[in-house]
Amino acid sequence: MKLLIVLASNPYSHDFNTAIKLARAGIERNHNVSMFFMANGVYSLVREEIKNLAELGVKVYYCAHNANQRRISPESWAESSSMYGLSKLVGEADKVIMLD
Repeated sequence: MKLLIVLASNPYSHDFNTAIKLARAGIERNHNVSMFFMANGVYSLVREEIKNLAELGVKVYYCAHNANQRRISPESWAESSSMYGLSKLVGEADKVIMLD
């Protein structure tokens, strides 16, 4: 199954912890897990937990426009994308979970 988790809330909210747990559970079940960070969610990219998920096989995407607005420069393990890229990911996913 292809699971997409979209996070738009800040990295110190309950949504962040929920997203981490959902991504780990998906990886443990051998699902194809992707995460997309937008709005204040791009601040999550500086957290170590996201890098650890990327190392486990989670595909990490972020809205480049939102990151630029917030002066966030994600590492090379996160792929720059856009709202158009998000629409493509949504179309390809079996399940989409939006946390805002």
